[in-house]
Amino acid sequence: MKTVTLRALRRDARVLDVAASGQEILVTRFGKPYVRIVPAKQPRSFLGAGKHLGIRKPVSPEAIPSSEWKGLR
Repeated sequence: MKTVTLRALRRDARVLDVAASGQEILVTRFGKPYVRIVPAKQPRSFLGAGKHLGIRKPVSPEAIPSSEWKGLR
């Protein structure tokens, strides 16, 4: 686990690339542990991730009742 100060993290955001590559980073503030940055878990596959996006409700051929048009006039 790599240790960096909060000031170093603010000055050099490339430290986050280290976390993105898979290494944990411990950020210290005033010499004490402050936060721990861990790499995000990557999904195994995107296959089927947007299946639900193509599903649409059928549109009725009936006219919209005037009671539903109240706020639109």
